[in-house]
Amino acid sequence: MKLRKLDLIPKKDKKGTGIIAVVIFFFILFAIVMVGFIASIGTGLLDLLGDEITPIMLDIGVIDGTTNVSEYAEYTFVPLNNVLQSLKWLVGIGYLAALLISVFFAVAYSQNPHPIFIGLYFAMIVMLVFGAMYLSNMYQQIFEGTDDLAVRMQEQSILSYMIIYAPLIMTIIGFITGLFFFIKGGEPGI
Repeated sequence: MKLRKLDLIPKKDKKGTGIIAVVIFFFILFAIVMVGFIASIGTGLLDLLGDEITPIMLDIGVIDGTTNVSEYAEYTFVPLNNVLQSLKWLVGIGYLAALLISVFFAVAYSQNPHPIFIGLYFAMIVMLVFGAMYLSNMYQQIFEGTDDLAVRMQEQSILSYMIIYAPLIMTIIGFITGLFFFIKGGEPGI
């Protein structure tokens, strides 16, 4: 008696495009969390730098009797400091927009992964949540400090909230997009 080969890959699509979308989606979400973490700390440092340099530049006064550095600082450093002060809101809104766009990626993708890859998707989302927990704990340790950087990061209300609660947010996004990836109608693929 000859055994028949078990074919888990549908005959229509042997290119693997369904699972590639799942892997790309995982890397997109992890990159969003990492970039948000780095952008939050970077924005806090730029805010701190702007608050330190601007008063110094405004207090220099006239150099060599001809160059008024304070006047030039009013035209350069003051507007730059204003932009740096509003950068924390722009980065927070950009982080939120990136999360929404990643969900739309899963909704708009037209090919379903093969159902056998649900376990792989679940494992990748668990890794994502653990990575988000690690970054969230690191962020919270910096956030709860009393130094100047911690004060600047506490002012970033949207971004701080999204990073501290990133494990919960990534769990919800993973659940919703898992439903869209594996349940929605479309071409079955692998």
